[in-house]
Amino acid sequence: MNETVEVPTDGNSLIRAVYQSRLRLTRLLLEGGAYINESNDRGETPLMIACRTKHVDSQSVSKAKMVQYLLENKADPNIQDKSGKTALMHACLEKAGSEVISLLLKSGADPSLQDHSNCSALVYAINSEDKETLKVLLNACRERGKEVIIITTDKSPSGKQTTKQYLNVPPADSGECHFPSACTSPSEIELK
Repeated sequence: MNETVEVPTDGNSLIRAVYQSRLRLTRLLLEGGAYINESNDRGETPLMIACRTKHVDSQSVSKAKMVQYLLENKADPNIQDKSGKTALMHACLEKAGSEVISLLLKSGADPSLQDHSNCSALVYAINSEDKETLKVLLNACRERGKEVIIITTDKSPSGKQTTKQYLNVPPADSGECHFPSACTSPSEIELK
């Protein structure tokens, strides 16, 4: 499984080490003074690269281990690249898995942030058809006092898929619901 993801490193040793999943080299670079949130020409930070990379060889560590190490060393999960994507969005796009998503969320990643095309991590998780990641994200939204009340996915005649989400504050008292659709929680929505 040596699928390649194009990552410009711009001579940035830390980004290159993270892209290759080299934890020891990453640690040495950070201890030597490398800036953990330095970005490449696309605005991607080492944390975003850790969520995107598919590089695997005998010296690589797991994606979750690299992400955890970067977060423990103060990597900011809410920095947005030049297209507005965060590490959480990149993780959803690349199907990094629910363990990586959970690590990002526990470190303060905001699941409601949107990129320049108005898509959030939820939209990318839906488009990636990753049910476990989607469940983790829906629970994170609920814990932050927001419910996903509508998620729509439409296909245009050209075949382009468009997914939209709508977040709302949950009702104060579930006894006040006058319409069943207003009382629907994400746990009651069947995800296909």
